[in-house]
Amino acid sequence: MDWIMQHWHDVLEVFGAVVAAVSIFMKLFATEKTQGVWAKILRVLAALSLVNPDGSIVGKKEEK
Repeated sequence: MDWIMQHWHDVLEVFGAVVAAVSIFMKLFATEKTQGVWAKILRVLAALSLVNPDGSIVGKKEEK
């Protein structure tokens, strides 16, 4: 647990790089079936994310 806390930024950086690389690969070389699988994975990751696809932060109230 201490290792994760000490290297949290590194873990997130690697995770983001992997997601970006796989996204690019899927756009260039994947079939419709595999793109559908990757789209489902991205939806799960978006649900776990603290940032919404529109750039807003989850749970933060909008100012009117």
